[in-house]
Amino acid sequence: MQSTPPEYIFMGVRMRVLLSSAQTGGQFSMIEGIMPPGGDGGLHIHHREDESMFIIEGEMEVTIGDKVEILSAGSSYFAPRGVPQRLRNLGEKPVRCIVTTTPGGFDEFIAQAGIPLDGAAGAGAAEIPAQPPTPEQMAGLLRLAESFGIEILLPPGA
Repeated sequence: MQSTPPEYIFMGVRMRVLLSSAQTGGQFSMIEGIMPPGGDGGLHIHHREDESMFIIEGEMEVTIGDKVEILSAGSSYFAPRGVPQRLRNLGEKPVRCIVTTTPGGFDEFIAQAGIPLDGAAGAGAAEIPAQPPTPEQMAGLLRLAESFGIEILLPPGA
């Protein structure tokens, strides 16, 4: 058990690791995400894990393979490994969701690629505007993503 889940800003998204792969013996990781308006995960492929998401608040455009849908609060999706996916908040309000990846490991990528938040960040961190990574940040992210079996096909905003 952990008393306070670690939180990060990852590509403009506030992510709180509710259950890490270390806590689940590598079986899965569970992460709460808050994506601000304009947030974009870029088109990418997870080669090592499947991803499922439940949307708690807001709505987002979800691309899985060649299928594009607008999902809102109460909706969920499953994105199998090896299939291109993209998440974008095209609305005016933040999207709050729970992401589960199986097996675990995506949480470790977030911990290495994200900016750690301390408890002092508070609710204001959810207001951080979505900003695409700089070219230098993107180059580092591409290298790190590859080491975690994640292939970035189109960066955020492209």
